[in-house]
Amino acid sequence: MPLPRFHRLPLDEQARILAVATHQLSIRGLAGMSVNEIADEAGLSRSAIYNYFDGKSDLIDAVRAAAIRKVSAALGDWTTQPDSKAFWAAFRAGAEQLSALLAEAPELRPALATVTGGGLDEWVNAFFENAVALGLVSPQHRRLTRVATGAILAAADAAELAEPGSISTADVEAVLRAVWRG
Repeated sequence: MPLPRFHRLPLDEQARILAVATHQLSIRGLAGMSVNEIADEAGLSRSAIYNYFDGKSDLIDAVRAAAIRKVSAALGDWTTQPDSKAFWAAFRAGAEQLSALLAEAPELRPALATVTGGGLDEWVNAFFENAVALGLVSPQHRRLTRVATGAILAAADAAELAEPGSISTADVEAVLRAVWRG
């Protein structure tokens, strides 16, 4: 993650540097991304970038974290739903919010596609616990079902990031319903 000096920069300067790095990642990919080009495009010297980040991988981690924060802000916290109809409507609304964010900021796709592990674990946990409370999840094998839920959502996200429009929310919902029934 960024060095402490980065966090002392004004927020708009931090955002500008991360936006340049996000753009470079989106057009050049991980392997082609260049710290020198990022510094040039951001109007900084190469040494300035290394004052803020402990190398290219640190900068990439900061880009990933910023992308996850944007997704998290777009989704908001999962709000506990009172019944299954409201639950699935809220799930679909969340998917629409995520799609809208990615349509508005497609440069986030490559950064999000390189995220390994969670990032939205709190949202997924709240979503799953709401499903359990509503009786949508079979209590048998609850822990394994929670892990499977996270994997299904991550796989759907990865497929959608790789090929926009390839995964429908209805398909994700159908798979979750099938797994949850046990």
